[in-house]
Amino acid sequence: MSARRTRRANRARSRFDTSRYFTGAVDQRRVLVVDDDRDLCDLLSDFLAEEGYEVTRAYGGQEAIDAARYSTPDAVLLDLLMPDLSGVAVGRALRDATGTHDVPIVIISGDRMALARSQLELSADSFLEKPFSLAAVQSAVRAALGPRNGAPDAA
Repeated sequence: MSARRTRRANRARSRFDTSRYFTGAVDQRRVLVVDDDRDLCDLLSDFLAEEGYEVTRAYGGQEAIDAARYSTPDAVLLDLLMPDLSGVAVGRALRDATGTHDVPIVIISGDRMALARSQLELSADSFLEKPFSLAAVQSAVRAALGPRNGAPDAA
């Protein structure tokens, strides 16, 4: 990561006080975060790691598919608009694969029209429109993981 990009990422992180959302250790549920915006991907990954999740980052569509094959995630945060493969193509690939066909997918996008199209094309579990809060990400991940979501108060 270049020095300029690192400074931008650190400034972005400093705008968010993630400590107020930290609720303690979780049962190491795996979350795959996919976004071509490296700063956002890193921010979300760092936040979820602080929440206690085991996080894998992918900055492109094919990288996400490969990462999911290597280590099956318990949930996926997936951007729709990426340069190499669209989020819909990645979501379809995950749905078609044997090991990931039932993994919850949370779609993240700044394009409202793309979100609407993806609802028809991909059976995602949840949708977050950019910009969103870290609290919304936390809620979406917990909801996607269901009753055994890894929260410290979950039974």
